[in-house]
Order: sequence, then structure tokens, then C-alpha cells
Amino acid sequence: MEGSVDAVRPPHGLMGLRPDSPPWGLLGLSLIILILLILAAYLSVRWWRRHRHSQNASRPLPTVPVVDPWRLLEQRLKALHCAQPWTQESCEEFFFELSFLLRQAVELRTNLPITGQTLAETRLSLEKSSSLSANFQQELLKFLSLAEQLKFAGILLDAQVSQQWQTKVGEWIEQFHHGALT
Repeated sequence: MEGSVDAVRPPHGLMGLRPDSPPWGLLGLSLIILILLILAAYLSVRWWRRHRHSQNASRPLPTVPVVDPWRLLEQRLKALHCAQPWTQESCEEFFFELSFLLRQAVELRTNLPITGQTLAETRLSLEKSSSLSANFQQELLKFLSLAEQLKFAGILLDAQVSQQWQTKVGEWIEQFHHGALT
């Protein structure tokens, strides 16, 4: 029966081989492991982020010391000195700083925004406000006018007179601090 067509013959060459069926069990298991690894990585990242934020929240935040603005004004006033030699430029700088400190004190006490105003605008703001006595308004405007004249008209005041103005402004700031002059 070797020559008969009906006889079953073993495969000859590659043509007769059937490929093995894919190992579905192994592929399915690999897919499940991959999904579990991705899920574990996701959960680990979420846990790390939450834990990191909770650690930061449990640490006390650094505190910034509260600085009393009145004390700061007084310190800046004490640090202000008549530069030697006393020149036109040092006189202008001295009175600019002195008038700015006084404007800040008035602004702290009255809430009038005069640190950024010209003398004319300051005069209008003071006239509209009843925060300061009329006598003090006149004194304040007299000083601010003097400071402007020193800056723009080139007037030079003696250093001793400048220090007297510094003392006067210091007294005003101290009185503002304690609620006087309003």
C-alpha cells in the first residue's frame, strides 16, 4: 500500500506542518501581570503624592515677625542724619526722606493716600478730610511746602535748622502714634 492514494502519509517538508496554537494561557497571564504592575505603579504614585503633602502640612510654617509700622517709622527717623559735608544735594535728600516719613505717618493715622500725592493734591485731601485739626493741617502743609521748595527751588537750609525740623517731625510722628493731632 505504499503506492496507493488512500494511504496516509506522514507530512513531507514544511508544507504539511500545522503551527501550534498560541499559548493563550501564557498571554492572558502576562496581560494580567502587566495590568497589575501598572495599577500598582499608579497607586504608589498617588500614595506618595498624598503622603508628601500631608508631611508638608504637618510641619509648622515659618512665621514672619510682625513689624509695627510706627516703630519702623521711628527707627528710620532716628537713622536719618545730616550728611557731612552739608550740601544742596544732601539737604534735598534729607528733607525728601523726612517729608516721606511724615506722609507715611499721616497715612497710617488717617488712611489718606498722601504718600503718592503732590503738595496740591495733599492740600485738597486734607481740606476734604476732618481727620486732622486745622492747626495741624497748616503746620503739615508748611513743612511739606518747605520740603518742596528745598527740592525744586534750590534753597539750602542750615544743618542745625534741618535737625530742628527732624526733631519736630519726630514729635509729630510720636503724637500720631498715640492718637494725638487727629
